[in-house]
Parts: sequence; C-alpha cells; structure tokens
Amino acid sequence: MANPDPKNSKTPPPTRKPDSEFDLPYALGDKIPAAEAIERSGESVWALWSEVNQQHENRFADTAPATRDQRPPSEDQAWAKTQPASALKAPPRKRVAEPQLFTLDGAMLVARRNNRVCPRAERWQELHGLLPARKTPRGEQKPPVPPLGAAWSKTAPLTKRLLFREHIEWAEAQGVLENVMAFMQTMPETDWLHMGED
Repeated sequence: MANPDPKNSKTPPPTRKPDSEFDLPYALGDKIPAAEAIERSGESVWALWSEVNQQHENRFADTAPATRDQRPPSEDQAWAKTQPASALKAPPRKRVAEPQLFTLDGAMLVARRNNRVCPRAERWQELHGLLPARKTPRGEQKPPVPPLGAAWSKTAPLTKRLLFREHIEWAEAQGVLENVMAFMQTMPETDWLHMGED
C-alpha cells in the first residue's frame, strides 16, 4: 500500500495544548476564570509595602551639586534688580462706556409695533432732520433721503420699511438714537403708515 500524499490528507492539524485555563477560548455559559487573590494583613503587608516603595525610590539618583555657577551674568537684563511697587505708575483707568439707554433692537421693536411700515411722509421728513451728517475722509455724507412726493406712491411698503431701518441704524451709528426714539414714541398711531395702507 502506498503512503498517502500529506498535502491531500484530511486529518486536522495538531492543536497546541493550552498552558492554563486562561488560554482556553471562552464559550457561552462557561465560568469566567478569575485570578486568585491572596489577602494578607498585619506586619507582613507593611513589610511588603516598604520593600516595593524602596525599590521605587532606588530608581531616582540623589541630587548632585551643580557643575557650574547658576547665577546669571550681571549684564543680563532679565535678572535686573526689582523696584518697589510704589515706584511704579499705574496705567490710567479706561472709562467704561455707560450702557446705552436704547438699542437698535429696541428701536426696531417700536418701529414695527402694530405692523408699522414707517412714519408718514411729513413726520418722516421731521425725523430725517434729526439725523446728523457722517464725517468721511472726503467730507460729510448726509443720511439717505426718505421717499417723498411721487416717489412715495411708487415705493413698495417693504422698501419703505427697509429705508426707515437704514435711518434708525444711521441714528445709532451717529449717537442720536435716543433722540430718534423719543421722537418715535411721541408720534400718535395715525402718524404711522401700516401694512395695507396707502
């Protein structure tokens, strides 16, 4: 009988015997192996702790004296002699800006209350007179003019609302928002143009 070819044999390869129970594959339902803990008390534990601590401390060498002078040379400005605090002048305090009484958001709430679009033409012209010109490198720039005359009827309500917002933003930028707010708050509701009105 001829010897079978080892490449074609169907015998499984030999398996390695596990060294311990920790090397065995875990199967569902098996008890999970755990290391055995040995609890000691009294002087033997303290002696073990002292031995481990000493081994840890032995890893660090004792402090040796410096090999050279650590003092900086006298010309080093980083190590100049200090001055008493009384000789130093405190920097001047910056003035904290006072909180604004009115904000852009607050002004827009007033301008949009009751579905308002903008002041009517005559009152808007008065409000426009409260806005100062802006100083620029090329001279003065005046605020945009509100739509008047024929432009009033041809300008859509949303465009009027945006133009009025520009005037309120201009007032805030030029520091006259309080005056504009006071003007708007004294206007009766009939002086305002509302959505859906002509």
